[in-house]
Parts: sequence; structure tokens; C-alpha cells
Amino acid sequence: MPESIQWIADAWRAANLNAGDLYITCARGLSPQQLAERMADHEPVEIKPAATLQQASSMVDLAQVYCVGRIGQAGDWSFIVECGGSEGWALDPAVSRGAEVLIFDPRPDDPPAFFSYHVNGEVQLHFELGAGYDPAGSQPDLLHPALESAGVIPPQDSIDDMLGADEELSTREEQHRVLAVIGRHFGLSLPQEPIESGLLPAVITRTSPPSAW
Repeated sequence: MPESIQWIADAWRAANLNAGDLYITCARGLSPQQLAERMADHEPVEIKPAATLQQASSMVDLAQVYCVGRIGQAGDWSFIVECGGSEGWALDPAVSRGAEVLIFDPRPDDPPAFFSYHVNGEVQLHFELGAGYDPAGSQPDLLHPALESAGVIPPQDSIDDMLGADEELSTREEQHRVLAVIGRHFGLSLPQEPIESGLLPAVITRTSPPSAW
């Protein structure tokens, strides 16, 4: 499996992109439209014509439209990339009933970024991306061995610094390594070009402010 979600860390920092337009949620066991319908705060949910990231962002007026997603499929995973007021990591775990859900939340206004993994209505794993490793959820050790091998966290039987005196990971490099681990573990590869600059079907996911506002 290519390490092909690491680009997310770079996209969140790109000068020509707005991290607030790159809330990424993926689901295995749901179609893209089913994922959008579960995430939406209204019904029925209408799939609109394909739009670029910038066009989707321009639809957000914070009056009648608070969040717009663009949907697609990548292998076994459906995905939605939201602009505006996404629920992000605070998404109701019930969205994952009968399925698996991965959440990549940039938290542009209140870093650090977060990653969450939900299965069948339960939070399995939740931790900060690029700010150390203090996991929560019912499976906090799910990625521990792989993150240890990637040099992100120290061996469980070690009390020494994980990198020693000669190397210290930047937030960006830590995010790269963690995203590589996530991609390999879950068999997830997301298409960078269509998400950043291509056309994907659009859908309004929120007509009211997210719960965190």
C-alpha cells in the first residue's frame, strides 16, 4: 500500500489551500451518499453537481449553509471532504453504525489536528496528530506497535526519549509518519489531485452551526 495519505499534512499547510476546507471523513461499509446522509443535519440530502474545493467553499455563507462536502470513493473507502463548519472529530460516533469511520480534523482555529477511528457507533481510537501521543478510545493500543516502529513513540519498555538527543521530529514530520502508519493499517489511499484541485459531487452537510460553535 503506497503511503498516499501523507499529502494531507502538506495540504493543511499549503499557502494556496485553506485547512478549514479540508476536513476529511472516510467510511468503509457505507457508500459516499450514505456517509453524507448520516453526517448531514437535515434531510433529504441532495447530491449537487460536481464542484472544486474553492467552489464548495464559496457555497458556505454561515447563514443558510454552514458546511459543504465533496464526496468520492477510493478503494474500499468512501470519503467526504468538507468546507466550513464541520463537526470534525466531534462527529457523532453513531454515524459509524454497521461501518468503520476515519476522521482527519485539521482544527485550523484550535490546533493540534486530530485523528479518530469509530466502529459501529463506538470510538475505538482518538489522538492528536503531530503533538505527541496520548490516545483515548476503546482500543488505544491499536496503532502502538506500528507507531513505535515508525519512530513516533518510544518502545513500551523504554523510559528514554524516543529519538534521543540527535533527532527531534517536527510537527510536520510526525504527522507524515503517523499518516503513513494510518494509511498502511487501514488500507487507505486518498486521491490528492481530485480532492485539492479536481471536481467532485457536492452536498450540503450542515444548515446550522456545528455543536462546537
